[in-house]
Amino acid sequence: MKRPQHARKIVLEEEITPFSNREQHRVPKRVTLLRMRVLVAILLALALPAAAAAAPRTVKPDRAAINRLLDEFIPAAVAQKNLQRGWELSAGVSRTVSHAEWMKGNTSVQKYPAKGTKFRGWTVNYSYPGDIGFDILLQPTTASLGAWSFRAEAQKIHGQWKITTWYPVATFAPPGRTQTVLGPNDLGSADSAAAGSGADHGRLGAWVLALPIAVVGGIALLGLGYAGSVALKRRSRIRAIERSLAADR
Repeated sequence: MKRPQHARKIVLEEEITPFSNREQHRVPKRVTLLRMRVLVAILLALALPAAAAAAPRTVKPDRAAINRLLDEFIPAAVAQKNLQRGWELSAGVSRTVSHAEWMKGNTSVQKYPAKGTKFRGWTVNYSYPGDIGFDILLQPTTASLGAWSFRAEAQKIHGQWKITTWYPVATFAPPGRTQTVLGPNDLGSADSAAAGSGADHGRLGAWVLALPIAVVGGIALLGLGYAGSVALKRRSRIRAIERSLAADR
């Protein structure tokens, strides 16, 4: 028995109730907007910590603490007058050998006969909470050597400042000789390797910090695409129902 057209119309109308025709058009938009807001909130929540890590807060360097550290570290570790104390004041890439090798004088800190007992002439490269990078020029105790410039990093580890990076960046000819300046690329493979593991070695590159943002952004785009696809499918279904209703009239 053929089903009456008015009965079919009632069934189709029940499928789209309890919303009016105007509300049917609004529902997919509301769902899409809600999902977009949720995804944007998640994206911001994940991206803000990475952005904060990419731009650390700069602070005034603790010069008094670094002065005390250098007054001990340079004679002990650089001039190798107290290897045990030099070991205690080193960390990170400045202490990559065993304690036994260190105590033999085979340290991972470039040896240099530094002159003086107070070392104040260092210039700041960066200063973050518990992390200071700087350059310092040292003068030798022997006339056959010229001044050497070192690049260093000091970090506060468990409440104590330690040298985590130390390598030469330039050497100067001694007085009375032709004045030449040698940089890291002129100091040989060993020192060049040390230079390559300097202050930047202990810090994440910008691409590493940007990677989480890129991943989250990709996930967000996929989520938005999926939400849009669902909304289009629902809208197509409503239009098909409307066309069917119009054809029965």
